[in-house]
Amino acid sequence: MGWTPNDAERGRLLLFAMQNSLGHDGTAQAGSVMGSVMAALPELRPHARELKRFIENAVEDANTLAADRGLAHLREILERDAPHLLEKQGREKREGLPKLENAIRGEVVLRFAPNPNGPLSFGHSRGVVVNSEYARLYDGEWILRFDDTDTVVKPPLPAAYEMILQEVEWLCGSRPDRVLFASDRIEIYHAQAAELIEIGGAYVCTLSAEEFRGFRL
Repeated sequence: MGWTPNDAERGRLLLFAMQNSLGHDGTAQAGSVMGSVMAALPELRPHARELKRFIENAVEDANTLAADRGLAHLREILERDAPHLLEKQGREKREGLPKLENAIRGEVVLRFAPNPNGPLSFGHSRGVVVNSEYARLYDGEWILRFDDTDTVVKPPLPAAYEMILQEVEWLCGSRPDRVLFASDRIEIYHAQAAELIEIGGAYVCTLSAEEFRGFRL
């Protein structure tokens, strides 16, 4: 049957969903709620895959409640049952991601390009969360691009592709909008490089390593 949250856990999921709905004018996002739940309730992390469905249900309930009863009603419930979430929601409004200057809603595209040679590090996780959250905030697209063309220094590990996809889903609550593989796009990169050279935007350096060192400052 698989794992399911108990009544107390379901109640906490709904509170997190209401917090998110209150902060987004009645339109809570499952990915953001997943991130909050994972940070606040580490005991639920082993059940992230099953948890996604219950968070989506909680988000739907919270948004329906906001539409039917108003945001003030959500605030009343949080003030009564989880005032700490209201305090956190206030801090997030002050400390959230800075705005992207000149960004056009619906046209923002971000990518994360790891080498598939092992699991993600803590440093990687920052790039995953920031890029995916910006895409969500601007109704844009975020792309996971596997940088798998270095077969010498960082040779790809076959198991790492699915491993990274699972880690991304755990961090964001959903998979990327698109998944690309650099190794499948060599012809595209070659064509773009040739075009750039033809229009004078780049050139091919034919100096030897020793000759090139002479031009370094």
